[in-house]
Amino acid sequence: MVESFLKKLFIQATYFGFLETIRLYEKNTCEISLLSGENISRGRKRKRKEVSFSIRYLKHEVPSLYAKARALQGSKAKLEGRLRKSRDKLLSKKSWPALPNERPLIAIADAAIHFVEGSFYTFYFILIRKNNENYSLVAEPYIRKGSEVADGWYEAFNRLPASTRNAIIALVCDGHGGLTSVAKKQKWILQRYQFHLIARLQSRRSKWKFSRHREEGQKIYQFVKEILESTDNNKIQHNLAELKKIALAPVSSRELKTTLIGFSKHYHDYRSYIYYPELNLPKTSNAVESLIGGIRNLCHRARGFRTLNSLKKWIHAFLKNKQKFKCNGHNFQPN
Repeated sequence: MVESFLKKLFIQATYFGFLETIRLYEKNTCEISLLSGENISRGRKRKRKEVSFSIRYLKHEVPSLYAKARALQGSKAKLEGRLRKSRDKLLSKKSWPALPNERPLIAIADAAIHFVEGSFYTFYFILIRKNNENYSLVAEPYIRKGSEVADGWYEAFNRLPASTRNAIIALVCDGHGGLTSVAKKQKWILQRYQFHLIARLQSRRSKWKFSRHREEGQKIYQFVKEILESTDNNKIQHNLAELKKIALAPVSSRELKTTLIGFSKHYHDYRSYIYYPELNLPKTSNAVESLIGGIRNLCHRARGFRTLNSLKKWIHAFLKNKQKFKCNGHNFQPN
């Protein structure tokens, strides 16, 4: 009986001695850190705002808040609150990337429309790339109520630092009227996305196996492909004439006619990468499509956002965490 009591007393003394040791260690560590100027995280660990939580969520390392809440035996609402606090800390700690300001710079631009709070809002995205690099830096997007318009693009570019805007000499885009207007006013080189053109043509005259107009689709695709890539001017003019015949044929659809005539009028804008090989211009929209695709995926995982402020914060968090996007140019080698 006495032995068991002494054993119990020894265990308690050991336990409390261990706690006292930890307390003294923490006190000494805190004093040393304060003297050295280090920033100490205080408070219970689960109550602290951690940037890493929102970063893991943005990187898909936290696929489901519901599943994580069950694993932690907590509520989803509390976890969402913790995620919001982590996002806000990420926004306060991370800044937008410093945009370059040395010529020549290339701007890649596109817009995305979101429906929130009962209205449509357009986010105007601009990426800035040096001609000799394979990545582009993201600028803070401009948000405007309504659809994509020219005034929105003028405002978006005006919000760029003046030194960066003045160093831009080329614009890569989908050919929206607002973007072509900005390029013309600023006297920038214009490179239109080739993928969008081919996709529009394939939607009307597909070259694939089970297409109703396969033969005509193959001819159109071959003519357009040669115009986009060839350096033989005679072949280009011949193909343009053939496309004009197809567009003016009575059986052609209205959409196909509009696309072919528009392409024949502006085909030079799709070949700027050939005319200016030293700029290493991209022909496609891979960089900005990756940006917009990431945001769409984020909205899908979050099941949408109730307020514009929440949507804006999450888009900013995604872009600030990402900072830059892969953007390979087309290294055209003239013969």
